[in-house]
Amino acid sequence: MIKKQLIMDTALELFAENGIEATSIKQITDRCGISKGAFYLSFISKDELISAIIEHFISEFVAEIDRSVRQTEQPNQLLYNFFYSSFSQFQEKYHYANIFMKENLTALNHDIYLMMNKYDAFINAIIFSIIDVQFPKLDETMRADLVFTIKGFSKFYPELTAFSNYPVDLDVLCRSLAEKTTILARQATIPFITEEYFSTSKVCYQSPSKEQLYELLQQTKKEIADDVIQQSIDLLCESLEELTLPKAVVHGLLKNLQTNSHSKWAAYQYELYIEQQK
Repeated sequence: MIKKQLIMDTALELFAENGIEATSIKQITDRCGISKGAFYLSFISKDELISAIIEHFISEFVAEIDRSVRQTEQPNQLLYNFFYSSFSQFQEKYHYANIFMKENLTALNHDIYLMMNKYDAFINAIIFSIIDVQFPKLDETMRADLVFTIKGFSKFYPELTAFSNYPVDLDVLCRSLAEKTTILARQATIPFITEEYFSTSKVCYQSPSKEQLYELLQQTKKEIADDVIQQSIDLLCESLEELTLPKAVVHGLLKNLQTNSHSKWAAYQYELYIEQQK
């Protein structure tokens, strides 16, 4: 069976060369060396392929941010690491994001909107967890307002690198934004945004059930041709029932999944599941 990974990677190359609108399914299948029938076994249309590529980048982006935050040992470094992971990934992936920003994807707007909302809820929950740890004395009425402010920083400051020639030192930028946020957390007293604005975040951020995780792992295995990753997925699936594998072994298997951008989301979801079991 032709792996989705091959089709998605090849399509992205052609989108970068020719533009999305000008790239046909035939061009994609010709470069992949497959038939149109093989393409349609993986994607029902070019629109579905485009949505899958966008979701792939967004899910990888969110997974990397959350991993960076969860691996932070010092509470006062949480915000800095959040900003640094966000901005460094933006710089790394801007070329690919620009491919889609240049195109008119009106027909996909609704699907993309729903997808963005889903992953935005993950980001909301990550930021809530950061402020609860880094600013434990924060007035409860200011929580949502501070989350909204942090999101504003993370959305608008990348414009410095994307749309201008302004020189950006990533370390200084992230330290500056962390400092600004800290001042607001300590001094601001007039909230505007309420918790209700983020009411869907907590639901979407729950770890997957065992059944959902197993299904995700199996789907990921079908989409990736790498033997090491496939074998790692098999072992992780076997371990789901009793979680009997040693912690170091599971960590190594997840590391294998993290080496491939197409399996990073599955690794991230597995990590969430393990934490929930604890």
